[in-house]
Amino acid sequence: MASDPGGFRLFDRKGHETRIHLPDRSRLKQADDGTLLLWQADGISAVDPTSDFSCQKFREVSLEEHPGPWDSAFLGVLVDCPHRVFARFDLDVEALEIGDPGYSGPTDATLLPDRRRVAIMIARSPHIAIFDPAERMTRLVVLGGSWGNNDAALHDRTLWLTNYDRLCRIDGDTLEMRSSAPLQPRYRDPEHGFMTAAFIGVPRFSETRGAWLIPRPYSGDILTVSQDTLEPVGRISCGGRPYDVVEFDGDDLLILDHPMETVRTLPNPLVEAL
Repeated sequence: MASDPGGFRLFDRKGHETRIHLPDRSRLKQADDGTLLLWQADGISAVDPTSDFSCQKFREVSLEEHPGPWDSAFLGVLVDCPHRVFARFDLDVEALEIGDPGYSGPTDATLLPDRRRVAIMIARSPHIAIFDPAERMTRLVVLGGSWGNNDAALHDRTLWLTNYDRLCRIDGDTLEMRSSAPLQPRYRDPEHGFMTAAFIGVPRFSETRGAWLIPRPYSGDILTVSQDTLEPVGRISCGGRPYDVVEFDGDDLLILDHPMETVRTLPNPLVEAL
């Protein structure tokens, strides 16, 4: 969480919390092969949860020395897990077409199925960027409808991401884009009294339900959304302001409420068909 020192928090299915302390701010991602990757300012490490979360440092290489393929990406970093190496890259910032650098900008990178290009999320932008770090080529994919893409994930060679109040999918090979209708209704701003758009939370694919879990902070529930039609097929009432959700083996859920200050569990949630 934003106020935490370096490290991360662990939660079990009962909501019990353990903190793992690290000397620097960090970020975690899981590579396709299951490797848990830790990003810090000085580089990349593999984290071993079975050995008291010990870290093994990766060796830094250049893109000229090692052009890929890669296994995962952070913003500005490509990672090769089998060879335990990583390489840094710089974006072509002008090609991102950021309207107001003080208001918008790149936030994250997700490796595409070709294992060479990355999808760049851009805050408060109507498009994302597809960037080839080795060739330094940028292609923009317009999302339309809303402004603000985030929380990308790769599933079945398809890139899934939020576009403020919508769920989008982009074919990892052709870059063909499809968007849902708004999944979070507009609401009346309590301070100014007018109707305004509201964002959805982090999408997580549920293997148990075969659908996407879409938390809705402004509706106090979690939608299950078809990966084929991009339409809601179910609803889990949970109250609060759900922003992110983790599904344990079985049905138990771990929920992070917006603005990222409360974590709670929801055992055996009831799914109401829509």
